Amino acid sequence: MFVNQTQVNRMTTATTAKPKTSATFPAQTIETSIREFLAEQGEMQAVLHGVGPQPTVDSLVIVELLLELETKVPFELPESLVQAGGYDSVDEVVQNLMPKLQQRWSEHNKEKI
Repeated sequence: MFVNQTQVNRMTTATTAKPKTSATFPAQTIETSIREFLAEQGEMQAVLHGVGPQPTVDSLVIVELLLELETKVPFELPESLVQAGGYDSVDEVVQNLMPKLQQRWSEHNKEKI
């Protein structure tokens, strides 16, 4: 099958599209995503390792979380957002990451103006 450049451009755009940007930080959506992701991690860890429903919230889990959150924001999230040494609870993750994510959101929207 012959594919012309226009078709290639459409395919590339379709596979690399980022979420649409709103001027308002979607705090509730982001927080819900964090809590749901970490709840799933807790369930998987309980099955694999016999630990309770509270996930082990180490830096590797949080890097995976950042990758998940990148599907909800129109910019990349660097590993530097992760607190060294991990976190003791889901609430600590939310309290630590939400201000950083909101700041990144604001900086991203300022660049577009």
